[in-house]
Amino acid sequence: MSSYLVIARKWRPALFEEIVGQEHVTRTLKNAIATGKTAQAYLFCGPRGVGKTTAARILAKSMNCSAGPTPCNECESCKAIASGSSVDVIEIDGASNNGVENVRELRESVRYMPGQGRFKVYIIDEVHMLSTAAFNALLKTLEEPPPHAVFILATTEFHKIPATIISRCQRFDFRRIQFRDIQAHLKKIVTAEGIAFEEEALYTIAREADGSLRDAQSLLEQVAAYSGERITEAAVGEALGLLDRKLLYDMSQAILGHDGRACLNIVENIYNFGYDLKRACAALLEHLRDLTVFAATGASELLDLPDAELSRLTGLASGVEVERLQMVFGIISKGYEEIGRSSEPRYAFEMALLRAVHIEGLETIQSVIARLSDLKQRPTAPLAAPTGGAGQGRPLAAPARPAPQTAPRPMEKQAEPLKADKAAVVGPRPDAPVDPDGLLDFLRSRKPSWAGALNGAQAAFGADGAEITPDVPEHGKFLEMNLEPLRNLCSEYIGRNVRVAVRQMAGQPGALKETASQIEPAVKDAIRILGGKVIEDRRIDNV
Repeated sequence: MSSYLVIARKWRPALFEEIVGQEHVTRTLKNAIATGKTAQAYLFCGPRGVGKTTAARILAKSMNCSAGPTPCNECESCKAIASGSSVDVIEIDGASNNGVENVRELRESVRYMPGQGRFKVYIIDEVHMLSTAAFNALLKTLEEPPPHAVFILATTEFHKIPATIISRCQRFDFRRIQFRDIQAHLKKIVTAEGIAFEEEALYTIAREADGSLRDAQSLLEQVAAYSGERITEAAVGEALGLLDRKLLYDMSQAILGHDGRACLNIVENIYNFGYDLKRACAALLEHLRDLTVFAATGASELLDLPDAELSRLTGLASGVEVERLQMVFGIISKGYEEIGRSSEPRYAFEMALLRAVHIEGLETIQSVIARLSDLKQRPTAPLAAPTGGAGQGRPLAAPARPAPQTAPRPMEKQAEPLKADKAAVVGPRPDAPVDPDGLLDFLRSRKPSWAGALNGAQAAFGADGAEITPDVPEHGKFLEMNLEPLRNLCSEYIGRNVRVAVRQMAGQPGALKETASQIEPAVKDAIRILGGKVIEDRRIDNV
């Protein structure tokens, strides 16, 4: 029979000082033992693998050690408790002994005096699994136990414990162990065991343990058995089936660089590897959280990252707006929910990444206010015709405003062309005719997202300005919502300021409104500066 002990058992703490990350509990228990003021019942609450049962055993050894109050681990009582053979320390599994009959047997055995030590200690693990009748049968014994009996209840689900039980116990909340503490303890173990290792490998194991030291020790043993002589970061990923963190940085860099193809290629690699896409999305969310926190604060101590990753994270965070990172996080977070509900998680993940890739940049409130103040101080000049030919897509100049005509109507004033072009308000110049198909190609090149709405559309130039006629009403509604940027692009292509109307093909029900010429100049300036859209005109004249 093999005498090998797994790392989790071999390195189980034997003293309160050896328990990692629970100083608030161990200090209280040591002081209570030293002063002889131990309670009759304790309730240890906390996540799995953080030291609840270990602390209960050390407490039992301290109360029965012949050399006390600190366990000597040399006397017969300490050795018997450590090996689990003590008749005075009874460990009960609440999951398999959860009936009222089991509690009645416990109540009968409590009356007998301890055989070796001074106290009989009952450790009930996963006590939340007891039935309601079992809890009720335990109430009186917990409230008034014999002087020689001490109860220690341990649970990972405190909310399932009845309030009547909690009120009879001293409650101790065990915390999730800090990442750095787990990493330091793992380093202590591999050094003592003579195992060669990489720091990044221990970091990955500690991160995967998620606050549980017992889980970290079990993972360490698994990786050590896989890797053999040296524990490397690559061996950890292969043994535990973890996602390569380099892919997370590549994915975030592709999102911030608006590279949708790179994102889809990474998803394909993850899918072919067989890694769970929901876990991959969760890892990406955690990575985006780290990126956002660092971009907002610049404090690396808030992140549980090795130095090698901090250098690349610093490069990604430089020059990226925190607002944009927050919006990307929101999109991926919603995608995480969709992945959980979708029958095709890969497609949901890909669409979430593409939404994050094509998100537009944001402008700060301060810059918007500054631009509005600048607009208020100087009048806005109309667009001027460029010196070159039409259809070149150059920015328009802004010459002096022409003198107003007598009593112009609002529509005529907005559609007023430049003074030099009064003879030809709309349409091609004699030396540079405008090609309607060229206009549509220009719009598609400048706004690729409009390509679907412009496919099958027709363009024409008449006395009232440029007219765009989509093939279906839904495309027309889309262009109406983007009428202001559409008018600006048409003016840029034609070479002068023009009005634009979205028409409807013959035979389609419901005419589309021509709202471009009805927007007042002040509203147009606000839309242009703030990047807004006219969704609906609710003025009485337009109802």
